[in-house]
Formats: sequence, C-alpha cells, structure tokens
Amino acid sequence: MKIKCLIVEDEKHCAERLELLLKRQHKDTIELVETAKDLRSAENMLGSEQIDLVFMDIEVGNENSIDLLRKLPKINFDIIFTTAHQEYAIHAIKMSALDYLLKPIDSDELADTLLRLLNRKNEKTENSRIGLLLQQLDLSLNKSNWRITISTAEGFEVLRTEEILRCQADVNYTHIHLVNRKKITVAKTLKEFEGLLKPYGFFRTHNSHLVNLNQVIGYHKGKGGYLILRDKSEVEVSQRRKEELLKTLKDNF
Repeated sequence: MKIKCLIVEDEKHCAERLELLLKRQHKDTIELVETAKDLRSAENMLGSEQIDLVFMDIEVGNENSIDLLRKLPKINFDIIFTTAHQEYAIHAIKMSALDYLLKPIDSDELADTLLRLLNRKNEKTENSRIGLLLQQLDLSLNKSNWRITISTAEGFEVLRTEEILRCQADVNYTHIHLVNRKKITVAKTLKEFEGLLKPYGFFRTHNSHLVNLNQVIGYHKGKGGYLILRDKSEVEVSQRRKEELLKTLKDNF
C-alpha cells in the first residue's frame, strides 16, 4: 500500500520541485494526494482525507505551521518539515528526532529521509516525537528543561540534557554516559551531538569527547591536560582545545 502524502508549501517552485522528485523517484511508495498553499487548506485536507505523511514548510505565507499542529485534535500522520532557514526551529526539531529537509530539496537527502521514515513506520512513536517538539518550543530559556530524543534499536528514549555526563565517539557511533552511570550507544557521530548539545553547556574537549561542563569538578594541567567529572572519570583535553576550554570555564563558572 502506498503512503498517502500531502505537501504544505506556499512557494510554487519549491512545491513543484518536491512534486517532481516524488513522482519521478518515489512513485512506487508515495501517492501525492494534494499540495496545500496555505494552512487553512492544509487543515481542511487533514480533516477530510486519510493522510499518512505531510511535507510541511515551517513558514507558510505569514503563518507558522507549528501553530497548525497545536490546533489539531489528533496527529495521526508522519511529518517531514521543510525550510529554507536552517536556524529556524531546526534545533527543536533535531532535539525531538524528527525529520526535516533544507530547501532547495536534494534528491539524495529526500531518499534518505524517506528510508528512515519507512524503517520506523512500525514504531508508532511519531506522536510522542511531535508532542516533544511542541513542548520544546513552549519551554522557557531555562535550558535545564530541555529534552533530547535518543533513537535506539527498540525505539527512542527522552533525556534531560542535564542527565548527560559526557559523550564519547566510536567511529560512526556515540556512547552517551549518563549521571546515573547508564550508557546508551547511538548510531550518530559525535559531531551531530556536538551541534545539538553545545548550546546547553557541552564542550568538545577532544576528537573523541564531548563533556557537560556542569559536571566538571576539576582540571589537571598537562600538555592538554584532563578534566575530572563528578563521577570521578577523567576526560582528555587536546592541546589545541585547551585554551578555549579554560576560557569557557572561566567565563561561565
């Protein structure tokens, strides 16, 4: 059975490109039901048709599609957000482990995103991810309230950023060490976690280590030296990152 798809996009050239990519490359799996040019049309379509997947532009005209999601009584479809503005709401989307595409949409990135979506179709967790996204966007600037969604083989886990002690690289995997001494291994690179967690007091001390600076209790001098964390673990500091680290610690603590 094909996935019934709705595109919510007010820019004609962007809508036409996505329509073309879906029809040319994904016609065996995706059935394009409609393209809505405004949020009212999208809301009516979602209320009258069985839609499995929505490609949703974040800014539609002078409106924000996130407001539409807040209005809907039930979200029983998958969402792939699209935007031309990398900074706009993308951090919250990433933290919630939802999919997004930057415009202009690349055919390979579209294929990869659809494959990820198909692989998790049986998880029945999309509502939880979207609920977490809306919660993230509603939170105050108190960053201890922020959560991050960690995809696992069984589904996903939601962690407060303050629960994370450190992250350690293992080629294309990352080991997440928690303050309760639990370890979670995720099929994402340390660089991806650095982008997610840097705004919340995390620092890349080494190619292999990303540390929650709120968990640091000491620093031992040396060529690069090493940090001592609350669990008494020691984390190496590379020589080239030493000066920036010490400045960051001085400015923030």
